[in-house]
Amino acid sequence: MGGVSPEPNAKPPNAEPASTAAAVSTAPPVTVSVVMPVYNEAIGVGEVVADIVTHILDTVAGSELITVDDRSTDDTAAVLAGLAAADPRITVLVNDVNMGHGRSVRRAMDASTGAWIFHLDSDGQVDVGEFGLLWQRRDDSDLVLGVRVTRHDPLHRLLLTRVTRATVSALARRRVRDANVPFKLIRRELFEHLAPAIPSTAFAPSILIVLGAHRAGARVTEVETTHLPRRHGRSTLRLGRLADAVRRSTAETVGFSRRRLRPFRQPG
Repeated sequence: MGGVSPEPNAKPPNAEPASTAAAVSTAPPVTVSVVMPVYNEAIGVGEVVADIVTHILDTVAGSELITVDDRSTDDTAAVLAGLAAADPRITVLVNDVNMGHGRSVRRAMDASTGAWIFHLDSDGQVDVGEFGLLWQRRDDSDLVLGVRVTRHDPLHRLLLTRVTRATVSALARRRVRDANVPFKLIRRELFEHLAPAIPSTAFAPSILIVLGAHRAGARVTEVETTHLPRRHGRSTLRLGRLADAVRRSTAETVGFSRRRLRPFRQPG
């Protein structure tokens, strides 16, 4: 039943040489996992991925890109599939249903394996060429935030940013300039330390990571970066959804702040 078990010490047919098997088992670990949620960005996502390839995948040995398509209604899935077929360093995950930005971010982070996790959004409003500014600060940091200095967003998004900044700064008991920054580098150990306290269904996991890092005593570094006007498409956060976004984000952040977090101890 269930097939015939091989004899002890028997060499299976077509077995690879021992040297080949050893090479496979000693593959180098992933250095940095770039994680990027995507929704209806078919027109511009190819440019963003090309920038990631140039400035990260071709620059940092052992890097990977994990994208999560949040059940886009345009040709995003096809574009991403073509990019992944051409480059084995790119992985494409597709949500079964539209789950929202936050849950897509979390899914990508959970699927990552790198010693560092680099999160960015797919709207082309960050300068991927400035990744190096964050990467060079990794040795003395556990979380590096690419703070957006001059914002190119509509007024309602700027209002949400102000509310978020005030809330997180008050709960963290220190000034946090850009709590929901879509351009950040996270040490693997810090993410794993905070992940059990962050619901997998979190509306804004990025905010909780920043707040949690401060409350756990991790080393948080802020680096000023460039924020660009959106090149293609439109933001999914419309004015009519702002009140709900503020309500959900604030309630979630306040609730998270009440959880007891163990102090984070830097590795080594």
